[in-house]
Amino acid sequence: QEHAGSSFRRPAAASARVCAAMKRIARAASLCAALASAGAVSPTQQVVNMLTNMKAKGQKLLQEEKLVFAAYQQWATGRSKDLANEIATAASKIDELTAVASKADSDAAQLLEQIEELDSEINRHTIEKKSAADERAQQHEEYLKVSADYAESVDALERAIQTLSAQNYDRAQADALLQKMARSVPGMPRVLAALIQEKARSLRGDAGGAPAVAAYEFQSGGIIDLLEKLLDK
Repeated sequence: QEHAGSSFRRPAAASARVCAAMKRIARAASLCAALASAGAVSPTQQVVNMLTNMKAKGQKLLQEEKLVFAAYQQWATGRSKDLANEIATAASKIDELTAVASKADSDAAQLLEQIEELDSEINRHTIEKKSAADERAQQHEEYLKVSADYAESVDALERAIQTLSAQNYDRAQADALLQKMARSVPGMPRVLAALIQEKARSLRGDAGGAPAVAAYEFQSGGIIDLLEKLLDK
């Protein structure tokens, strides 16, 4: 490029030299006229000499201009070919990058659609997970409550059996003792309610038979047997 730039500037420099030579010739013609008036050289000879010198210098400058123009023309032709190749390469690169960009846009749209589907699925799973967690928490709470009820009922049954087994109470005394325990022992109200239901079923099963006796036997049927039956359940 530096060589091409210097070659591009040479025609202007040569033209400047031509102008300078013409000015020198004009000055020489003026000098010759002055000498001719002094009688040193004939005017005709002076003009011939000046024209001869002008011709030689003009031919030299013309040859230099031809060389400069030829070099510039060669540079311009080569540069035009280079620019054409660069433009073609750039156009090909533009087409390639355009295709890549189009594919990237298509891939991005497809990935965005997949992301939306995954987000929807994640939201659905999140809702299902929360619902399942809430249901498990509720079931666990119910289990703990039922388990606590069973534990209290078992403990109440064991305490009632142990208390009644310590002395042979009659039926009225046993019922009164169980009702008293129901006011202070956790689970005993449920035991008392279950005992009443169990005795009612036993009485319905004995309908038409002999009337109930005033007291239950200590080692056989009676309240203790019913309590032990409930404890087994």
